[in-house]
Amino acid sequence: MPKLNTVLPTSILKILQSYPYRSYVVAYSGGLDSHVLLHALAKLKNTYQLDNIRAIHIDHGLQKASGLWSKHCKKTAVTLNISCEIITLNLQINEGESIESVAREARYQALESALQPNEMLLTAHHQDDQAETVLLQLFRGAGVNGLAAMPESKPFAQSLLVRPLLSVSQQQLREYAEQQQLDYIDDPSNFDTDFDRNFLRHEVIPLLQTRWKGIHKNLNRVAQLQAEAKYLVESSLQADLGLLLDSNKALSINNLLLFCEVKQKAIIRLWLKQLGFKMPSEIKLKHIISDVIHAKQDANPCVDWDNVEVRRFRNYLYAVEKLVNFDATAIIPWNANQPLRITSIGKTLKPEQLGEWQTSCQRSNQVTVRFRQGGERIYLPGHQQSTSLKKLMQAAKIPPWERSRIPLIYLENMLIMAYPYWSSKK
Repeated sequence: MPKLNTVLPTSILKILQSYPYRSYVVAYSGGLDSHVLLHALAKLKNTYQLDNIRAIHIDHGLQKASGLWSKHCKKTAVTLNISCEIITLNLQINEGESIESVAREARYQALESALQPNEMLLTAHHQDDQAETVLLQLFRGAGVNGLAAMPESKPFAQSLLVRPLLSVSQQQLREYAEQQQLDYIDDPSNFDTDFDRNFLRHEVIPLLQTRWKGIHKNLNRVAQLQAEAKYLVESSLQADLGLLLDSNKALSINNLLLFCEVKQKAIIRLWLKQLGFKMPSEIKLKHIISDVIHAKQDANPCVDWDNVEVRRFRNYLYAVEKLVNFDATAIIPWNANQPLRITSIGKTLKPEQLGEWQTSCQRSNQVTVRFRQGGERIYLPGHQQSTSLKKLMQAAKIPPWERSRIPLIYLENMLIMAYPYWSSKK
């Protein structure tokens, strides 16, 4: 039987070659799994001229030894002739928050920010991790999407996140580390059974293994079968979803109601997934149907979770990032020679967007940005009289929650633009 020190790098290479990217970033914790991945890649670098490999170590600052671990990772990467970037986080864990969840979210945000164009992120999740994920999802009452667990690859930033060790057991990784005499970090928190994953790893799964020897492979098969079922479901729903969407990616309620509730929920999940939003719980999904879809015509219902809001307007469902409160009475001066970032509404105004008003605005020191107070009117090109901004917004079918956040640009107290919809005649 071939030794792992040759089989493992070769299997990783085969996986990497199936993707279009040729620059790789390893999420390197310094532990057994990521150390083996980095070491195997270093072998490939020397044998197959994979020159575009680098590592990123995230120091969460949650362990006293984390500084020493960072130094260890840096030193190890140098010996492998691979550059290693250290990113230090300053995590604040609020009461009631999960340390695992906060650390994971912050880690991936940091990795996303550090990823360069055309780089693919590699993580060291393996067969045992997949089995644990299936059980965690099962105990949380997940359906097909949750039980599909971790795919080998998924979109990440403007690239991909790939898990090239997903078919490899942790025992095989240990054998490789012993063969290569690797010096890796043992994080003591990995043995703290107060964390759900550690409880499964150290208490539950060893007990299950006494009766079902192949439990890791069996649970990985569950994930694979559920992933296939997920693919089939989403493929069959895609045509229906396409017929329900308008040009703003809002979902037609009238057409959605033609389907049974089970299919309605499946379509809503797929819609939210394709918009890039986190999936709602089953309870939130039921509230979308009962409180939003079946709300009265003149109501302005909203169901929210995490950073998502699902709203209704004119028989369409809209999914938007959660709106933050802002001062609608603010009057913001704008030096129109420079871009203006309006943080409260998440928009940036640029001088070139002023069109034929750009020169006039750049010559004036009386350009301001305001928001609707009611009664605003604008002189549109080709019109002899001013037009009500309210009527324009109604005709354009702009949802009510967006209307108050439309920047109104004034030049010397004259409304010249409701960005980006209407510009006044000059």
